[in-house]
Formats: sequence, C-alpha cells, structure tokens
Amino acid sequence: MYKLVATSIVAAVALSLTVPAVRADASLSGKEIKQMISGNTATGERMKRAHEKEYMSKGVIFKTYFKANGQFAEKGDAFGPARGSSFPKHGAWKVRKNKLCFIYSDSIRNKGKPMCSKVTRKGGVYELTDGKGKVKRVWKKIQSGNPYNLK
Repeated sequence: MYKLVATSIVAAVALSLTVPAVRADASLSGKEIKQMISGNTATGERMKRAHEKEYMSKGVIFKTYFKANGQFAEKGDAFGPARGSSFPKHGAWKVRKNKLCFIYSDSIRNKGKPMCSKVTRKGGVYELTDGKGKVKRVWKKIQSGNPYNLK
C-alpha cells in the first residue's frame, strides 16, 4: 500500500512539473488572445523589414494598446541601423481562426488588408508569426490598461 501511494505521489509531481513546460511553448486560442489583450497594452519588438535576418539589431520597439471595442493605437521607435522617428499607427484588431488580425487604417501599402498572426507563448514572451512561420513581432510585456496614453 505504501509503495502504491509513494508511486502515485511521484507520478503526480512529475506530471505537474511537465505540464507547465509543455504549456510554456503553446499557441494561444482565440479566446486566450482576446482575454489577454482586450483593454491592455502589449510592448515588444518587430522587424523593420520582413526579409531582415538581424531581428534584434534592426527593428522597431513598439507599444500597442488594444481597445476593448476592437480598435488599436500603436507607437513605435526604430533602433539599430534602422533608426528613425516615432510613428503612430491606428486600426482595428480581431481574432479570426485562433489568429490575431490587424487592419491598419493609416497604412499606405496594407490599408484595409487584414494581417493575421498566430500567437505563441515562448517562455516569458509571445511570438506573433505569419502564415509561413516567420516571427514578425515579439511581445515582451502585456500591461493592464493604457499606461502610455496611446490615442
């Protein structure tokens, strides 16, 4: 009896240690994405140009406020060799087929065209990947509300 109880406890502890590890690198469902970002601000980095290989040296640090009404406001600053001035971006967001979709209202190239990404938790960050699996953005922090007063 003692051996059975001890084996069960060891198995339960081992299982509890492996479940978070599996969940740590998991794609978020549409419901999880909505719960996490609606009414909150994501901060992170994105590549300046999709074909650039030097992700962390040529990019944009951004802050995106996801309004609960499906609108967003974003501000970014280029860093590294891609340095440039701040830029404001606006548009709508929605979740479609477990992907987060951005529709930029002030984009010249992609105006009105939904750009959708899968959101995957990777350790302490979230990666947003395109349909080909390329990482387009990395959210390093999700903050409650609109702490940067993005409009």
